[in-house]
Amino acid sequence: MLPFLVDDLAVVRSPHTHEVAVSNVWAATLDEFLRGSGPETSRGVAARSSEPPQFVRLAAADSLEQAWVGDGTPLGASKATTEAHRNRLDRTPTEGDITVRVVCNDAEMGEEEGLVDTIYGDQDLPFDVAVERDLTVDELRATLEKRTDLLHYIGHIDGAGFECLDGTLDAATLDSVGVNAFLLNACQSYEQGMSLIRKGSIGGIVTLSDVLNRNAVAMGRAFAGLLNAGFPLRAALEIARDEIIVGGQYLVVGDGGFTIAHAESGTPNLYVAERTDDGLRVEHRTYPTAERGMGSLFVPCVDGESEYHLSSGTVRTFECSVADLERLLAAEGVPAKVDGDLHWDGRFVAADYGPE
Repeated sequence: MLPFLVDDLAVVRSPHTHEVAVSNVWAATLDEFLRGSGPETSRGVAARSSEPPQFVRLAAADSLEQAWVGDGTPLGASKATTEAHRNRLDRTPTEGDITVRVVCNDAEMGEEEGLVDTIYGDQDLPFDVAVERDLTVDELRATLEKRTDLLHYIGHIDGAGFECLDGTLDAATLDSVGVNAFLLNACQSYEQGMSLIRKGSIGGIVTLSDVLNRNAVAMGRAFAGLLNAGFPLRAALEIARDEIIVGGQYLVVGDGGFTIAHAESGTPNLYVAERTDDGLRVEHRTYPTAERGMGSLFVPCVDGESEYHLSSGTVRTFECSVADLERLLAAEGVPAKVDGDLHWDGRFVAADYGPE
């Protein structure tokens, strides 16, 4: 992994860690979100894998993102693997349209399918978006083996694999995978995601435990928007994780720096705003990509000014009114977090916070 980490100008540490009991991870979901919540659709079934993963909790760091290289499943960081980075070297760049496949294998989860279908391709970029429903084992196998830039899977996954119309497909049984990146928005999808990496995928987003359908819909919508806006997998998860309380149950596996689209400004960036007595205090953050890594030049969209900054991280901090932020977001077409909530293009900022 060292050549790939050096190429990203990553700070490499050998940190102190401690193992976390599997029961604690499951309890975080069950106690907080199933107890007393009433009947609600979950994206998993009772079956568990025969050998539960070994969880490792990393110490907090002041870095923009964290990745874990080694045995065990990290909490609070992405799971980087050598196979994923080598898979990236073996892939040729996409020629023509960016291909996105949305697979919905449960009719009761159609709400997320409808939301993400309208988000992907919502840029002046060549997207080919296809929605597939109720796939059989053979049909899902063919979809996974087909060359695809992003697979967004909506449905059920258990210890045996992907639940299909006529049975279950275990990704470990595939000969090879043509999917570059994936979002497996289903319960306990970690093992299947790792199998996709071993069979040829570059990176993806998975879950560590059960997730309720309404939480999965919120995360799926956020992920779709951020990936479509050019954010890498790892950055998309860092931003979207706060959208729901169980955001910590989502994890990036493989090469977390992989992107499926280019940001409109070249460098994906985000405004993080907090309400003050006089308006808003705003941090402007940028995120590295393979094309524009650490130390790249970044020029914000500021009327009448030409500011130059080195990416990545917080490049500037300023104060403004709600109306000013709304205009800025609309002009740049980038997302913002206002008091912890994710918004797009300023469309909801004024509605939520009233006049300036």
